[in-house]
Amino acid sequence: AVGGVLVFLMVPAIGFLEAGLVRRRNVINGLMKGLLAVAVFLPIWFAVSPIYFGSVIKDGFYPTGDGVGIPMYIYAFFLGVFGAVTLALIFAGAPERLKFSGWLLFAVFFSAVQWPLVASWMWGGGWLASLGDITGLAPGLGVRDFAGGTVVHAYAGLSGLIITMLLGPSLRRYQLNGGVRVRAEFVYKEAVEARRPELSLAIIGTSLLFFGWFGFNGGSTLVVSEQTGYAIANTAVAGSLGGFVALLLSKATERAWSPIMAISGVLGGLVMITPLAGFIEPALAFVAGVVAGVITYYGIKIVERFYVIDDPVGSLPVHGFNGIVGSMLVPVLAHPEISGMRGLIYGGGFGFVAVQWLGMASALGFVAATTYVFVRLLLIKYRTTHEEEIVGLDAIDHKVGYV
Repeated sequence: AVGGVLVFLMVPAIGFLEAGLVRRRNVINGLMKGLLAVAVFLPIWFAVSPIYFGSVIKDGFYPTGDGVGIPMYIYAFFLGVFGAVTLALIFAGAPERLKFSGWLLFAVFFSAVQWPLVASWMWGGGWLASLGDITGLAPGLGVRDFAGGTVVHAYAGLSGLIITMLLGPSLRRYQLNGGVRVRAEFVYKEAVEARRPELSLAIIGTSLLFFGWFGFNGGSTLVVSEQTGYAIANTAVAGSLGGFVALLLSKATERAWSPIMAISGVLGGLVMITPLAGFIEPALAFVAGVVAGVITYYGIKIVERFYVIDDPVGSLPVHGFNGIVGSMLVPVLAHPEISGMRGLIYGGGFGFVAVQWLGMASALGFVAATTYVFVRLLLIKYRTTHEEEIVGLDAIDHKVGYV
């Protein structure tokens, strides 16, 4: 329950993060989407979770061993806030161009069908959890995701990418890349806002996310154990190092201690360690943090070259790239005495690697396909016009003025 409460805090923190990195006329919209993620997901989740996760509930409890279990509604709450976080991350990854009503419809689809299905495949005794037996490649094993590297972060990064590309770049991105001619007042407003970014909100949001992440990863052991200690220590190390490495890279290459790179690096390190947190020894958390800092920094630079991927929050490089790499490393780095699984570097077989990667590809392929189809249908009515984008969604959707 405590872990779930900490994870719940991450939802408004994501709203702060988005609000600090988008145009000032969309700040309220960013914060409202965080509220929407909770308001829509949790009621639907409590209604549908028995359908998707009923097979792992025994006599009203989720078993944790030796006749001990977690009451089903506490377990449902813990999983539910993971889903709400995933939805909030998707919202943040494609800001400014889809009206609130469109996000509401997507949230209902996500909450009732898409996320519960994928989560149950891995965490609810579904087919991905036993893929090693199904394929015969790794008997007794399946896709393993300690706290959501695939189910939350890679999911959100990929879904956000699909939505961002379907929406197309914002007018600001068009203008910066010599695209369509935009009105003079828009160019002027962008110049003014560039001198007054709301990065303070993003820094506060990142700090709150780091705090909540200890419930995210530490709580995923479900019971307090030695593994909980590994998860918490690994989270602290990787998150901190990811931010430090990205910050050093920004100083070395751009001659500036970039706050955006510090923010992104911390989050990248936390994402990278999420699927690994309770599976590896702390020494490898140092490696994961450094790798995450490098992936985050250069990933952002690469993505920025493609103006059609208008992702001011960095959802794809931070959550997508690090979530995928971290999840892929599970069958490579898993320590047998900590995780009960033998990773490749400890003498494990390539069958586990094949099962993990195949299962990830299947789950993420489903996410990409269903997101594409559903959002494509929304765009006809809910994509903002150029005029609405200039005014900003705070005024268009929420009737909040801008001074």
